[in-house]
Amino acid sequence: MKLSIARDEAAAVRVDIIGRVTQQDLISHRDPLYDLLGPEGYRRQVRLDLSETSYLDSSGVSWLLTCQRRIREAGGRLTLCRPHPVIANVLRVLKLEAVFEVDHALPPPPSPQPTAATEPPVAATVNSV
Repeated sequence: MKLSIARDEAAAVRVDIIGRVTQQDLISHRDPLYDLLGPEGYRRQVRLDLSETSYLDSSGVSWLLTCQRRIREAGGRLTLCRPHPVIANVLRVLKLEAVFEVDHALPPPPSPQPTAATEPPVAATVNSV
């Protein structure tokens, strides 16, 4: 399991989770999400992108539930985003879609940065005498 910050804004953070989320990954860390986000991370909106997560065992489910509880207690909000079909099935079979906020939609594209090609031309005025 690999966690990385994909997008970090003032009140929200999107974390990509890549690989398998298993007991083996979670034993070596006290909480990999806490290690990544720090003590203030749970006060924010945390969006976990599960599109590259191919496997989730019972320890992984327990970890997600613990994250949900800790984030809620700290005043934040957890959303599971774009779950891989295997993970979406696990959530559905365990009826966890009633527990977690799940967003199956693709994230919006990044806002375009203005460039010289997209900025309107500046009109020049010339005073004749």
